Amino acid sequence: MDLDGRVAIVTGAARGLGQEYSLALARHGARIVAADVLACDETLSRIKAAGGSAIGVTVDVADRRNTEAMAERAVSQFGRIDILVNNAALLGRLVSFDQISEDEWDRIMAVNVKGTWNCCKAVIPIMRPQGKGKIINVSSGTIWSGTPHYLHYVTSKGAVFALTRSLARELSGTGINVNTLTPGYTMTPAALSLADRESIETLKQNILGQQIIKRSEQPGDLSGTVVFLASDASDFITGQTFNVDGGGNLH
Repeated sequence: MDLDGRVAIVTGAARGLGQEYSLALARHGARIVAADVLACDETLSRIKAAGGSAIGVTVDVADRRNTEAMAERAVSQFGRIDILVNNAALLGRLVSFDQISEDEWDRIMAVNVKGTWNCCKAVIPIMRPQGKGKIINVSSGTIWSGTPHYLHYVTSKGAVFALTRSLARELSGTGINVNTLTPGYTMTPAALSLADRESIETLKQNILGQQIIKRSEQPGDLSGTVVFLASDASDFITGQTFNVDGGGNLH
């Protein structure tokens, strides 16, 4: 799964899963464009300390002009784009469906759904002439479990799952593969801040009770699948969904 010479854009790369994906792709030789609304200094420092190559770009994926500028910067710096990991997302709050404000609903849809679409639109015109590209859209295991009190987030991630299937067919014959990753509840700072400590601990125990592998999911548990989907090893796979959650949902 050698990615030497490839260029990968990872959105939401400042911390958590996005940082882990960036580090994993860099370890396999990819040059990284770390994109986030937050500063990616820590991610860049860790990649460069390990001998990798990376740049940071400030991007609000819900803004088309931002995502177009992101793609332009990647090409200006590295000359191409081979991989896109659509990881940027808003988690929202654990709250009853009728307590979600219209503004919160709209913002989650803008980032999680429109943001994924914007990033795909920005990179595909660059991938097409290359005759090859890998797009990895990050959905969520909540779409299989129908997690309650999280309707805005689950709905948005269901849309990412559907977008992937349709886009993969639209890109037939281009050499661009589009697949989805559905992580389980992963121990990141963002995930641990969804609710108060007691509620989070109850949630963790409930999830562990459903999993076949009896430990909490860590960011590193997902990196191997991301590298595989970014590499030539997955050239005959498109329009598919990879569920990585310790067997919590059997998909």
